[in-house]
Amino acid sequence: MNFSFSILTLFLDLISNISLSIRTLGENLFNHSICFSELIIKINSNISINSNSIDIFSINGIIKSTLTLSLVNLVFSYSFRYIMIKIFVLLAPFSFLSLTLESTSWFFKSWLKNIFSLMFIQIIVSLVLLILFSFDFSNSNLFTKFVYVGGIYALIKANTIVREFIGGISTNISQTVQNFSNLRM
Repeated sequence: MNFSFSILTLFLDLISNISLSIRTLGENLFNHSICFSELIIKINSNISINSNSIDIFSINGIIKSTLTLSLVNLVFSYSFRYIMIKIFVLLAPFSFLSLTLESTSWFFKSWLKNIFSLMFIQIIVSLVLLILFSFDFSNSNLFTKFVYVGGIYALIKANTIVREFIGGISTNISQTVQNFSNLRM
């Protein structure tokens, strides 16, 4: 129990270094910083709507509004993921303490699976961002816009994919709201 934070720090540093190496590889290959702010700048530069006449029912307006709502969803789900990681870090000593008894060892196994799935999402997100930045979007055609929508969709679904393969807790906002509404019934 005394070394639980040291062990957890090593694990978190390992995941962080893997994610950082993927992003550094992308920066060296594509001469762009691989992060969400660069992705938003790239999306805004390639998908622009004339500010004099905003038509949300045109294909550009629909794609822009879809991307905007999806990015807001990403912000909420990743901030929820960050809060959940902080909670699991605070629970680390108790989870290691639960290993002392055979009847409570399930708590450690559940804690380990949940924190691993939450941290593994970081690696998946780095890979998806690397793939998004690998495309050359110099011309702003319809295919480019749909690739952006697909990339944002992949970032949103990364949590679901990891949860299906590894297990763990869900950080999808829509799914969390649906679970809370089911509790009332």
